[in-house]
Amino acid sequence: MLSLFDNKYYKTGRPEKLVIFVHGYNGSPEDIDYAMQWLRERLDNAVLVVPRAPFVCEKNAANLQWLSFFKEDPDMRFRNPETPIREIFAIFSRLAVDFRRVAGQMNAFVSEQQKIWQVDDAHTYLAGFSQGAMITIYTALTRPRCLGGAAAIAGIVPGFGVLDEEICSRPPFLIMHGREDATVQYKTLPQTLQWFTARKIPHRVFEFDGLAHKMNEAEMQKLADFVNFGGCL
Repeated sequence: MLSLFDNKYYKTGRPEKLVIFVHGYNGSPEDIDYAMQWLRERLDNAVLVVPRAPFVCEKNAANLQWLSFFKEDPDMRFRNPETPIREIFAIFSRLAVDFRRVAGQMNAFVSEQQKIWQVDDAHTYLAGFSQGAMITIYTALTRPRCLGGAAAIAGIVPGFGVLDEEICSRPPFLIMHGREDATVQYKTLPQTLQWFTARKIPHRVFEFDGLAHKMNEAEMQKLADFVNFGGCL
């Protein structure tokens, strides 16, 4: 069977749960393998699938992207520490159409993988890092059937002001962010949390000292615990 997205998978025991992890902008499954190894070692009876983005990254031809950031932010102002938080959210809001498109594709991929591994929505978890975290948020909240849980690592709410009209599921969310993150800037986290709270989306947040725009072992432990205990916050 030809998959919607090329992917890499890791299996632990007899798969009773499905975890799909979406890599970030200027990334690839190989780029985050270090973190997936930590996660794989901690998951109980789960299959971990890492889809591969279909487009060459506009910033670095050696890596991949799910969608363009240059389209709305050619100067990458979202990374500039002097850029106001409101402007950063506006940049990602203008990309709502692109996030909607990728979310539709990702939901189709989730359904495809569920059929392959014989796992239902209640035992399926979607997670992502950076651009992958943004896609995770849009995908999980617009999926007609509620997932067992979702996790956004170093992300921000995409399609701010647009996604609101498309929410049809509210799975529990694990939100994690490094306090030294200067790419998807840590200063945006409070606004993301306010957005989740205002829309009554259950969530729990973990912040990490000394962590820049990268994943660490402690985050993978939190994610594994979240999955192993059935999305319990």
